[in-house]
Amino acid sequence: MKENIWTLISESLKADMSHTAWICRLGKSKTREVSYGEIYHAALNLAADLRKRGVQKGDRIGLMAPNGPEWTVASLAIWKIGAVLTPIHVGNSDHEITAQIEATQPSLILSHHRALTDADIPIEPNYDAHLTEREAEFEPPASGNDEALAIYTSGSTGNPKIVRLSHRNVVTNVIASSRLSDADAEDSFLALLPFSHAMGLTGVMLLALHVGATLVAPKVLAASEILDAMRDNRISILVAVPRLFRNIMLGLEKRIATGGRPLQLYVNALRHMPLFMRKKLNAPIRKQFGGNLKCWMSGGSRLDPDIKKYFLNLGISLRQGYGLTETTPVVSAQEHFDEVLDSVGKPLQDIEVKIASPDESGNGELLVRGPNVMLGYTDEKLTKEVIVDGWFHTGDIAHIDAAGNIVLTGRSKRLIVTESGKNVYPEELETLLERDPMITEAAVLELDMRPAAVLVLACEDPVTEARRILKEFNKLVSAHNQITRFALIDELPRTPLGKIALHKLPTFFRENEVSD
Repeated sequence: MKENIWTLISESLKADMSHTAWICRLGKSKTREVSYGEIYHAALNLAADLRKRGVQKGDRIGLMAPNGPEWTVASLAIWKIGAVLTPIHVGNSDHEITAQIEATQPSLILSHHRALTDADIPIEPNYDAHLTEREAEFEPPASGNDEALAIYTSGSTGNPKIVRLSHRNVVTNVIASSRLSDADAEDSFLALLPFSHAMGLTGVMLLALHVGATLVAPKVLAASEILDAMRDNRISILVAVPRLFRNIMLGLEKRIATGGRPLQLYVNALRHMPLFMRKKLNAPIRKQFGGNLKCWMSGGSRLDPDIKKYFLNLGISLRQGYGLTETTPVVSAQEHFDEVLDSVGKPLQDIEVKIASPDESGNGELLVRGPNVMLGYTDEKLTKEVIVDGWFHTGDIAHIDAAGNIVLTGRSKRLIVTESGKNVYPEELETLLERDPMITEAAVLELDMRPAAVLVLACEDPVTEARRILKEFNKLVSAHNQITRFALIDELPRTPLGKIALHKLPTFFRENEVSD
């Protein structure tokens, strides 16, 4: 197996240089297309430039750019010369970016569309035949165990760490993901998740390039543009966070409700058909999304089983995956049309999982071992706390069912233990709360050893509506899961990947609690 990222991806780039690697959607129905050959030559040219600037194997190089051809070219150039890619999220504030740069200490920064300092080097995909031929003669110096990525992550808890991932980590995860996804050169990926995070980088960009597919960049991250891109560019593979699939479900449900009696009868009949018939007779539904659906994958946080069931009833395969930055990131994923609603599937090839100290229900901390587990953090003390005898301690609570599927219960760090010793899992309560159509977003936190909620509602009288919702909610759950204190805000604080920024919730709650 080739355990160097450049070696893996360059083979795909050279296989069909005329094939479209990128379609960038611009304003006024215009697009910019970039071929595999252009990516290959531009990456070699930039690698030659970095080499000329004195960049050597192991040097950290910052990369700050939106998803697009420039990001692809720069990352491949960095790996071509054996340097370490340090992604910088372009959507962060100047303060956040400065903190990240101070922590990671890149020797130089490549940027596109946004530069933090005059010393940043702009990414300009150029092609010089002489430079390309000369750079192509150099073998990439990094081996499988050499560091390829240094990813600064505060995650959802606000505790910054720098995750060190090797070439082997990335290559094995891309190959395993390609086998699971069945993706090929005929596919189109919608590039929504930021490439500055592991899932967007490995599970979207590198996976697409490895199989020779086309990446599509929407001009803005708005719901209408995403749906237009799915239709116009016949997107076959979509990897996104649960919130997007919830919004798609709500939008589709609204369209069905206002679409007239014939449409409603058709959809109702479709839902009662056997799966094989749903898959064959759901063309009008699939047409709403371009008609070329192959794989929808949800990750980043827990997917409400009801959302998966909704699409399954329409003959659409929405699969749930699981992973962390420290696992490069994919640990497991469901198969196509998996009818187990509450699992994140089985581990990928060569990845082992087990449950540490399971309770009477089989729940305990999920441990992971395999070629995808990180080299470690830059802080060795932190590394030793989470990797013990080769097993990475995820901090997630889960059990493994009889079929070998991983079923997540919650984050151990989010676990709320009440005064009576009862366990409360915030993710489960958030899922239940968000099933009410009035609730746009919900987050549960601990206050005085009890669950409390931060809610976002779409209605004219959110206070009255929130009280009604919680009254009904408390009738459905056990006493230790009942919520009596709540806050109302306009939008939940989130990380760039779309996860709830948990460390900010106490402040938001304190400033916005609704009193009796």
